[in-house]
Amino acid sequence: MTASFPATRWSVIAAAGAGGDVTSARTALGELCRLYWYPLYAFARRSGLRPEDAEDATQSFLAAVLEEKLFAAADPSLGRLRSFLLKAFSRDLADARRDASRQKRGGHLEIISLDLTDAEDRFLTEPAGAEPVHQFEAAWATAVLDGAVRKVEAGYHASGRGAIFTALRPCLGIGDAALPDQAALAAGLGLNHAALRQAVSRLRDRFRTALRSQIADTLREPNEESIDEELCALRTVIAQGQSGPA
Repeated sequence: MTASFPATRWSVIAAAGAGGDVTSARTALGELCRLYWYPLYAFARRSGLRPEDAEDATQSFLAAVLEEKLFAAADPSLGRLRSFLLKAFSRDLADARRDASRQKRGGHLEIISLDLTDAEDRFLTEPAGAEPVHQFEAAWATAVLDGAVRKVEAGYHASGRGAIFTALRPCLGIGDAALPDQAALAAGLGLNHAALRQAVSRLRDRFRTALRSQIADTLREPNEESIDEELCALRTVIAQGQSGPA
């Protein structure tokens, strides 16, 4: 790992499997679970589970993860967190199906606070019949983008410029929202055209930096090349989602 990329959350987690700092790994993994639980939940739903069973399955899996069972099973060859979680969760669901007498999966534990109503609303708006693995990738891409946006937003709010972020956010071009009218936006913020262009440029630069950081956090050994590869994969998944199923 180069000096430009200090220990990321996934590298800390992977190292715990080889005798690293388990306490730091558990903290890092808890943060990642809070960011990326929805792709797992949606995968469980697309695998045929009802909403409440998908929630139990997700909580049960996260419980096993946070009890360090994931550390012991970590495969050093899996450098991407999304690949590792999907493989482990798929295996967990398959094991549950084979064991019909298995106790109700989640045991009503709440390892991560899941907004089931919001999750179901989102799930029901996604393309019906989508292949579960592809949809997992799409949900993962959305979670990465959302994480980067929240990181930038937090920075703006911390510096007392939350209102500027809210006004400029549509300029990031994320989602289906149309880009705002530049003249109206400048007038609303009391900026001339040049100042608005500079403000938008700064926002986009910060978002790009945050997005690359968000991606790096899910790679075991991030470098510019591996981050570029993940970013390319993310863009491909998003483009496929926007064009609809083949």
